[in-house]
Formats: sequence, C-alpha cells, structure tokens
Amino acid sequence: MVRQVHKMWYAHVIGYGFSVFAEAILVKSLVETLWDCIAPKSSDNPQIRQPPWQGDALARIEGVLYIAFLQLGLGQLIGLWLLLKVAGHWKRWMDVGDETTQKPDGRSVFNIFLIGNALTVLYSFVGFKIIGWIIAGRVLQVCWVSLSVIASTLVLWAWIPGQRKSRFL
Repeated sequence: MVRQVHKMWYAHVIGYGFSVFAEAILVKSLVETLWDCIAPKSSDNPQIRQPPWQGDALARIEGVLYIAFLQLGLGQLIGLWLLLKVAGHWKRWMDVGDETTQKPDGRSVFNIFLIGNALTVLYSFVGFKIIGWIIAGRVLQVCWVSLSVIASTLVLWAWIPGQRKSRFL
C-alpha cells in the first residue's frame, strides 16, 4: 500500500493544486467583486482596505495548511486558525460605515471575510478529498465534485453584482 501511495504522488499535486490554485483564481475574483460592491476603488485606499496581496499570500498558505491539517487528522486546527483571524480583526468589524470616505460598514467587511474563508476551507477540504479519491481510483468523483464546486463559485460570483442595492450594502 505504501508503495502504491508513493507511485501516486500526483494525487497530492492535484489535491493541493486544486486547493491553492483553483481557490486563488476563483475565490479571489469573488472576494474582489464583493469588495467592489461595498467600496468601489477601495484597493487604492489602505485606510479602507489593506493591500490585497497580503490576503492573497495568506490564502495560498492556508490552502496548503488546511490540507496538511486534515491529512494529519488535526482538522480542529483550522478552527483555531480561524479563531485567531477573527480575533485579529474584531475591532474593524465594529466600525460604522461612512459614505463621505467610502469606508464600508464593519458588518459588510465581516461578511466578506466569512464568505472568503468559508470558500477557502471548502476548496481545501475538496483538495484533501481529491487526494484520497485519486489514490482510490475514483476519478469520476474527482471530476464531478471539483467541477461542481467550481461551477457553484462561478454562479455565486455572477449573481453577486445583481444583488447590490447601493455602494454601501
């Protein structure tokens, strides 16, 4: 069995790749759309939104960490990590929005955080499952589940702009 797993090294490449790269493209685009809905041009103002590269780098690291935690049977560490992230941003989420400075309501920022993190965890979990499915020879399941997650993300991404009632949700 160990020899078979070593022969299937590509299962890990595909699983981690899904978690890191599919998430990087799709979830980043969705989060950017959410930010555009609540604070257009916010990426130009670090007082409203931190430079996006920091969150992007963190999301790539999380994609690797979350799968590693799951492979080690330490999925609860994902919850601990998310708790640390929540604690670090708590004050920002209490802010009141200000239309003159285009500073969004803290609750809207928190919702973006939740959506982005939920999708990052989902992509990591699917990446983790992909590894096992490939090793078990369940290629059809790999295709259907990964494509379903991607399609669902794209549908959500396309749906969001139409739901915006104003610049300040």
